[in-house]
Amino acid sequence: MALTIESAQSIFSNTQVPSPIPATIALFDQLSVEDQLAYLWYAYTEMGRTITPAAPGAARLQLAESLLTQIKLMSPEEQTQVMRDIASRADTPISRSYGFFSVNTKLAFWYELGELMKQGIVAPIPTGYQMSPGVKVVLEATQKLDPGQQITVLRNTVVDMGFDTSELGPSSYPKAVAEPAFPRTAPTATTSVKIDGITEPAVLKYIEAMNADNFDAAIDLFTPEGALQPPFQKPIVGREAISKYMREEAQGLNMMPKQGIMEVKPDGSKQLKITGVVQTPWFGVNVGMNIAWRFLINPQGKIFFVAIDMLASPQELLSLRPV
Repeated sequence: MALTIESAQSIFSNTQVPSPIPATIALFDQLSVEDQLAYLWYAYTEMGRTITPAAPGAARLQLAESLLTQIKLMSPEEQTQVMRDIASRADTPISRSYGFFSVNTKLAFWYELGELMKQGIVAPIPTGYQMSPGVKVVLEATQKLDPGQQITVLRNTVVDMGFDTSELGPSSYPKAVAEPAFPRTAPTATTSVKIDGITEPAVLKYIEAMNADNFDAAIDLFTPEGALQPPFQKPIVGREAISKYMREEAQGLNMMPKQGIMEVKPDGSKQLKITGVVQTPWFGVNVGMNIAWRFLINPQGKIFFVAIDMLASPQELLSLRPV
């Protein structure tokens, strides 16, 4: 039977247990623009002890520096309006420039804005602002998450902000400079990966390649029609699209798979579930995201599908139930 992405998405379906992350993001999406900005203000400045703040590398801040410099030169009223424009996806030059940023640089942008607000250089939330019940609910929901889950919520609150020019055509607006690579603190030479219960070469080579930012090697492990499904997103199909995603969103990741299980199907394909932790370069080694990878390997040993799932709780790391 031919492999399909639809059927691949259903493998090890018990991994996709209800997560508090989509519910928290949905609550944020229901807030008004002013309340969304207030949430970011509290998350990045007031709640540092209970909400994991971003810690972006200097390269990301440098990429966002041009926009930040423009904002610093504005009046407080203009600064507030710029933030409203970005949050409401208005079609303005700054909102367009922000829209070109990767998720990681968007995080860096808001992190630095929070720092500038604390210093009084950028206008904070308006004087006399009273936290709305909606903001309070989202903050409380975020505070209850573990640090890795908080990372995902904060990333998703800023990812869709800014004006998206992708549907206007390639000549509608000049693209910003290329995203810089995250410098790795550890050597990038590929080291051997060992996963309890897993010896499948394609999976081990995939982890090794990703941990070395060797995306060409990782892409070569996929079938031409293969797919990668990031957490809470639709599958990204085809080598070219997967390569673009990896280069924009997966630089500097430190994947630490712990254990896994594998099932061989009658047609020779293999289904694998692996659990472990992923550390990101923008939050450092002190925060890890609890992750499950679900692989479908075709009979020829190529990756047809891999899904990356955020686990609902740290206890799920130890849960390796069959399909």
